[in-house]
Amino acid sequence: MLLQRPSRELIEEYSARFEQKNAKPENAIRLLCEKFPDNKSLESILLKSIVINTLYATQIHAIVSVAEHIFTLDVDNDLLRGVPDVVDKIAKVTIKGKQRNNYSFATKYCSFHNPNAYPIYDSFVVRLLTAYQKLDTFSTFDTAGLRDYEEFKRVLNEFQSFYELADISLKKLDMFLWGYGKELFR
Repeated sequence: MLLQRPSRELIEEYSARFEQKNAKPENAIRLLCEKFPDNKSLESILLKSIVINTLYATQIHAIVSVAEHIFTLDVDNDLLRGVPDVVDKIAKVTIKGKQRNNYSFATKYCSFHNPNAYPIYDSFVVRLLTAYQKLDTFSTFDTAGLRDYEEFKRVLNEFQSFYELADISLKKLDMFLWGYGKELFR
């Protein structure tokens, strides 16, 4: 596997590919979150949760329970401010007596509410970050630690800093890491 060094050009290439392939689903979720920006109505949370779960294939079967959980959290102010622990609050839900951690779904839910503050966690992203870590040692982390959201954000910030990409938005970085990771590790 020949791993290309991250650059503005490479990120622009993969974010353009992502937008070309995923514009309609992304725009549908974005429009839904614009139409229902807060999380004060169970119905609007359920709509957003169903659409994100379906279009991103996060495989949550008890989506009504997840929406009810989000409804109880009162997360709007924290989402606007980009508070990282909102991800864990949304992710950790008890369903039928079992504790679940819907971490990937929670990062996506938060990202669609505030894409400048919440990067998306995905297995392809983790695999690509790990490959770059082995190549260039841009940070110190273990892959299991990336399931801690503050740690995940720290590693992404170090990635941006190391490769001189601090001016690249988190959304574009998400698109690059997911698209390039999917291509390399499919």
